[in-house]
Amino acid sequence: YTFMLCFVVLNCAASKRVNNPEDSNQFFALAIGFVIIAGGYAVGGVSGAAFNPAVALGLDVKNFGFGWGIWYAMAELSGAALAAIMYTVMRPEEASGADFSNYTPALPIKLLSEFLGTFMLMVTVGLNVANGSTATAFSAAAALMCMIYALGDVSGAHFNPAVTVAIVLRGACSISDAVAYVLVQLSAGLCAGWVAAIFHTAGPLYKRTITLHHGTEYALGSMAFAELFFTFVLAYVVLAVATTKPAASQTTAQKFYFALAIGSCFTAGGFAIGGVSGGELNPAVSVGLDMITAMSPAPKAQLPPLSVRMTLLASVVGVEIVGGVLAAIVFRFTHPKEFNPNAPTQFAKLLCEFIGTFTLVFTVGCCVLAGSGTFNATAIASVFMVMIYATGPVSGGNLNPAVSFCLGLTGALEWPQVFRYWIAQLLGGAAAGVSYLAMFSPKAATLEPVAPFGASHAFLMEVIYTFMLCFVVLNVVVSKRNNPATDGNQFFALAIGFVIIAGGYAAGGISGACFNPAVALGVDIKNVGLGWGLSWAVAEMLGAAAAVALYKLVRPDEKMTGEEFDSYVPALFTRCLSEFLGVFMLVLTVGLNVIMASPAVAWSAAASLMCMTYALGNVSGAHFNPAVTLAVVASGRNLCSVKDGCAYVVAQTLAGGAAGLLTGYLHAVGPSAAKTFALEPGTGYSLTQAGFCEFFFTFVLAYVILAVATTQAPASLRTKQSFQFALAIGSCVTAGGFAVGSVSGGELNPAVGVGMAVQAMSMGSLPTLATWEFSGALLASVVFRLTHPTEFALAQKIVA
Repeated sequence: YTFMLCFVVLNCAASKRVNNPEDSNQFFALAIGFVIIAGGYAVGGVSGAAFNPAVALGLDVKNFGFGWGIWYAMAELSGAALAAIMYTVMRPEEASGADFSNYTPALPIKLLSEFLGTFMLMVTVGLNVANGSTATAFSAAAALMCMIYALGDVSGAHFNPAVTVAIVLRGACSISDAVAYVLVQLSAGLCAGWVAAIFHTAGPLYKRTITLHHGTEYALGSMAFAELFFTFVLAYVVLAVATTKPAASQTTAQKFYFALAIGSCFTAGGFAIGGVSGGELNPAVSVGLDMITAMSPAPKAQLPPLSVRMTLLASVVGVEIVGGVLAAIVFRFTHPKEFNPNAPTQFAKLLCEFIGTFTLVFTVGCCVLAGSGTFNATAIASVFMVMIYATGPVSGGNLNPAVSFCLGLTGALEWPQVFRYWIAQLLGGAAAGVSYLAMFSPKAATLEPVAPFGASHAFLMEVIYTFMLCFVVLNVVVSKRNNPATDGNQFFALAIGFVIIAGGYAAGGISGACFNPAVALGVDIKNVGLGWGLSWAVAEMLGAAAAVALYKLVRPDEKMTGEEFDSYVPALFTRCLSEFLGVFMLVLTVGLNVIMASPAVAWSAAASLMCMTYALGNVSGAHFNPAVTLAVVASGRNLCSVKDGCAYVVAQTLAGGAAGLLTGYLHAVGPSAAKTFALEPGTGYSLTQAGFCEFFFTFVLAYVILAVATTQAPASLRTKQSFQFALAIGSCVTAGGFAVGSVSGGELNPAVGVGMAVQAMSMGSLPTLATWEFSGALLASVVFRLTHPTEFALAQKIVA
């Protein structure tokens, strides 16, 4: 995995083709960082997953690195050397100085690319399964995403025979190349299965038999349909995001999101149907898992007969290939302009809305009836995001009647089209509801307030988080400033999809977290949507209307044109309203996760912060944190005056208090009403330890914000849009929340502390922890001046 890490670094950061000095990518850190998700879950239980001599030294510090640390470092340096060799073989044009515009990799190089990508994917799946990981789908998705980012421009990064079939039928790969691709992919799957089998045999779960099989509660037909459908989704998304022309509004030739979208299909399908079919979605993975079975140390009598294994393997591979074929057929109808620039698009738009909504609702149904529980909201958010990326260029990717309604209210979508979209979306939701009911019969999903909460509490949650969803849509898609026609952003679907992570974990235990009338209909399909589904739809439409009203308040410039629009600067009231909204949604999300005992507080809170930062970053700067405001003010450069900073802090504090009041109201009637969630150090830790944790991770958060959101864009970027800024900021909360949540709570934000104190009606350790957080922010501003001196030289030049 150190090889994988260094190989991805070389391909995404060092390659002049992938990271062109005149058109650099913005996915390099995403690709590099997610290698740790791939390898961490795969081999954390084997080696500890250091992948870095500095990490090995840090973990072995009691031995000064001379225990296991030195051996780990040697292994890691060997992996790095192997990565350098493989990179040189894979990209001969980098050393030769060849004309990149005319360079085409030779077939042997493309086949090596397919082997490496498929091998790393399958070995990650196999090691996760062999070691009993609960996050196989997430880890495998990360491996797939990283290797696609690294090798997409070499071989197309199919890494899947079903995807290769779809691409051949689309006309983007020759049959002769495809045959070679498939043979190499299957060979890589077998080799990786053999490696995983060695670890399985030596591991603690060696007595457990690993086989391709359908879940004990499900029939073979359910397994086949689940594999077929989610392989279709994967192949369709590949065709839609990796084989299409960039949008006309895109100034860069780079699609920053393409591998993120493809990998997220694995997250969605793996968690949604892993308990039904295993969620392989790839014949090479299926073959690799059968190799683990063949090498199992279990007595042969305990293994399925060879004939049964081969029949099941052939069936699974067959339906996966059919999924790829179906994707190619559907793609021709949904993306007709890829084949004929003059083709009409009205039917394609409606079909996109139908298929996208069907996919979303079907995934919801699978998660509700057979999902992982912990990762359900993540799976749903992932499929929502990828279908928006896939259908957005054609229909806008609404996939939600409430979204279409708010677009109609703003004039971004004509009302006749709104009504047509509603029909397509509701039909898609209903069809998905019928489909998952048929697959899981006699089990059925239920839509109703989750006890002990009542209808009013559930109704309120649907209003608030549908508001958030529609508000983010308006700000990242409709806004002329945030998504200009001449330089469109590429984060729109990421921001929209992750609202489901924020609201799903926060409100799922109250209302079920639909936030979409088509989802409400699909979940309530046994009542034809006339049970609680109709009430939920009313709440969601109210949330959409509220989103329109507040969107117009925070973006009055959207009505402006010409010089007036270009010279517009948001008024202080507008910026404070932006700060209030962002902090309110962040603190409410944190509070609801805490009182509902969510297993993903940090993940959900990070998603909330990320989404609102993408939505409002160019309104107020999206500080959403008094400590961050202090860091920005202290960093100078006229980014935020002391007066404005004080106003921001007041708005943020009031928002935190308001969210705390609402959280306290819900807590009083919730399942843990008897428990007090005071702002105190975790059990076994002192206030000083908790304070230092808050100090350090608030420093990290504030420093990252200064570095990614307040600096000048590199000259190598063709676009002025930052794809990664809010993702980087939100990820600080993910990191700090999970790392020190049990020590200090991982608030990293005095406004969150205010919210939790108000919720508990107790000041607790707020003054002390807030002081630590402000201190961390001040340190961030000092360190930033030392690490980014050119920012201050540039500011002085501008003033002069």
